[in-house]
Amino acid sequence: MLLFLILLIAAGVIVGFYAAQNTGAHDVTLFNWHWSAIPDWLPVVLAAAVIGGLFLLYMMYAGLAFGFRHGSLRRRITTHESAIGDLRTENQRLREENARVRAELRGVDRGMTGATAAAEAPAYSEAGTRTDRMAVDDAAARETARDPARTTEPYRPRPTFGERVRAFFTGREPSGY
Repeated sequence: MLLFLILLIAAGVIVGFYAAQNTGAHDVTLFNWHWSAIPDWLPVVLAAAVIGGLFLLYMMYAGLAFGFRHGSLRRRITTHESAIGDLRTENQRLREENARVRAELRGVDRGMTGATAAAEAPAYSEAGTRTDRMAVDDAAARETARDPARTTEPYRPRPTFGERVRAFFTGREPSGY
């Protein structure tokens, strides 16, 4: 738009120079009309004025179309912002629930009681280095074995896509998962 305005000003300056240097007059006939003693610069100025007017009309139309388009998109965005916020809170809730379920599948009680609290806390020796966690893990396993409500299948990571393809082609797994 700004380029059109700059070109319009440049064309006005050029037409002004043309009019200043061509001071003669001619008779002009256009279709059935006839004018006498028309200055030489007048047809050029009229043509430039028509083109300039069309440029200005186009600039106004483009500005209005942009404004309407931008306004309609803004209304659409504001109507969906609440839905986006609701989806974000639902996503956070599902992430927390997923973490809780995975922890239960691993046999970890999030209540931090007994041996599981020791398993969650990092174990350090007196020298300040990390100790072997096998004893802590064994205590957690014994606690789980005594409580039948907490016995679950051990956590197995999901097979990768490549492992599933290999299992399918070797005949170990069906195609539908």
